[in-house]
Amino acid sequence: MTIPLYLALGAEGAQAAPLTDVPSPLPSGTDQPVRPGEQVSVSVGLQDSVGNGDRVFSEAFTADGRMRMNDPQVTAVVTISCTAAPGAYEVRIGSGGDRNPSEVTRLWGRVRVAPAEDGDREACARRVSGLPPEPQEERWPADVEWPASPWDVRSVRAGGELTATDGLGTAGDGSVTLTSPVFTRPVVMHGARRVSAVVRIRCDAKPGLYTVVWQEKGAPSKVWARLRVEPAAPDCRDPAPTPADLFKSAPAWLAAGICAAALAAGVRALKRKRRARPPLAS
Repeated sequence: MTIPLYLALGAEGAQAAPLTDVPSPLPSGTDQPVRPGEQVSVSVGLQDSVGNGDRVFSEAFTADGRMRMNDPQVTAVVTISCTAAPGAYEVRIGSGGDRNPSEVTRLWGRVRVAPAEDGDREACARRVSGLPPEPQEERWPADVEWPASPWDVRSVRAGGELTATDGLGTAGDGSVTLTSPVFTRPVVMHGARRVSAVVRIRCDAKPGLYTVVWQEKGAPSKVWARLRVEPAAPDCRDPAPTPADLFKSAPAWLAAGICAAALAAGVRALKRKRRARPPLAS
């Protein structure tokens, strides 16, 4: 069954699909026979030095692969090029995922591309052109604070809560607001060395993938995290909004009117209190 995607700030399409069926593995240190158009995966355990986002590359691949957290491993999926000539090719991993002269790389293994006829290569090109985009959604361990990366997608039921944390020291207390179309209200992150906020999902939020936007004072907003909403419980009820919530969500003209009404009411109450006060004895 296809899960619909309901996204803030534009659709992200099939690239949001989670990595579920991992292609045949390419173990470390092997010299593995492959066919043009075949997909293979490179996986390491969480204790390995390979990091999330590191680049997996070879002249035999159609494009570089990216290591992505797929608990309990970090995995990259790559495709053998339909035009790769027969022979052996090194497969390497580059730290940090950047192409630059000082990039640190390590030899992972080799692939040995089998010969192919022209007709087979044409069929290969048609098949590869129909492959879905590389999955970007990551599955991090449950005990890791969310979000560990912008594509660390955690699941939460509509009506449920999730704690968002930023521990890089990039934001100050009270300077960041998180928003999402599925939040019951925007939330402000607080803390000293680490800022965090508890977000609550609306009971009427439709199942799907949503973005969370980071809005920091004096800086442009950005998509900071993603979450997947699961169906709400039958008895789900959103908490009643507080006066502060109503004030924050009101348009500027209405907020100003509320302030003026509150001030006028306060003045009237003060006048009544003064009139009711007994005169001082002479």
